[in-house]
Amino acid sequence: MSKKNNTTKNQENQHKYHHLSKENRVVIETLSSILDNNGKRLYSNSYIANFIGVNKSTIGRELKNRIKSKIMIRTGHVKNLPYSAESAQKDYLFKRSLSKCNYKLEQYPIMTKFIKDKLKDKWSPDAIVGYMKTHNFFNKVGFCSITTQTLYYDMRNNICGLSIEDSRRMKETPIYEYHEKRELSESKQQYSINKRPEEVNKRLIFGHFELDTVIGTSKGQHECLMTLTERKTRYEMIFKLKGKTADEVVNKFNQIKTYMKINYNKLFKSITTDNGSEFSNFLGIIENTKSQIYFCHPYCSGEKGTNEKSNSIIRYFIPKGNLIEKYNFKEINKITEWMNNYPRKILNYRTPLEALLEEFDDKSIINKIYKLQEKVNCL
Repeated sequence: MSKKNNTTKNQENQHKYHHLSKENRVVIETLSSILDNNGKRLYSNSYIANFIGVNKSTIGRELKNRIKSKIMIRTGHVKNLPYSAESAQKDYLFKRSLSKCNYKLEQYPIMTKFIKDKLKDKWSPDAIVGYMKTHNFFNKVGFCSITTQTLYYDMRNNICGLSIEDSRRMKETPIYEYHEKRELSESKQQYSINKRPEEVNKRLIFGHFELDTVIGTSKGQHECLMTLTERKTRYEMIFKLKGKTADEVVNKFNQIKTYMKINYNKLFKSITTDNGSEFSNFLGIIENTKSQIYFCHPYCSGEKGTNEKSNSIIRYFIPKGNLIEKYNFKEINKITEWMNNYPRKILNYRTPLEALLEEFDDKSIINKIYKLQEKVNCL
């Protein structure tokens, strides 16, 4: 076998294998049907193979397997019909259709229903697959192992009613404005994020939160949300404020202190926030507590990226421009419940609530934290 016509994978022809196309078969039909004066083929299999760019054995198999035969009734002899590109293409397509295995989503309707339900609940395909894998769903009856790539493929091909449009995706490309890092004001220098301990930066200890506010619209004075995201577990809490003011923020923290009592310092060891005017009375936030507060550099909200990411998830439920007044406490609590029960890849597909439960042995503290948002929002 010559080096030019072999099909062994090497650096030159690696990943170049392909099936014959309809155009290739038309060329085979044309060249194989040309005869010389003696009735023999003018072009050999090697010539046709070089012309198309395949191995000569491919042409040999094609002519052998696709040529049809018929029996002559009068003589009883078998006669081979000329090679037909159209007939060969139909035969190829038919056999290819039989070679395809059933899709996993067609074979496991229970798993398909589970995936559909989670997609409706705004879970991403990767989160669904990761959650099933880490929570041993693949070993349950009606489930099988499946990868994220397979699920996306099935969705793109609309298998079992699943569509890529069902997945939660960004509708618009975000536009970022980059600013040079500036120094904090003198009153905040001693609370700079640069002085935050390394154990907090590396998320080694529970109890270090990032703080921000989410507004519905910037026009006029309206209600807003105060969001708190725990850095290690990604546990989320959302509190409703009557306005985006420093007094409202301090008042809400005082309500949290009143409810948590002696457990407050176990929950809030530190708070990292930005330089918004609503946090100007930061000493009131940490008053009568052991909590520390740290400020990001101006125009560097990415230094509290965990909270910023959580705020972007909130936007799936409360789009920009929608007034916060339209959402009652029950709806706000449902958003938080969804976020805390959504598996995160960075947590090995555990949910923030599952990660929180691993941090405390005392169930009374867990119950306090779990009911904190609901109780304080009702005050």
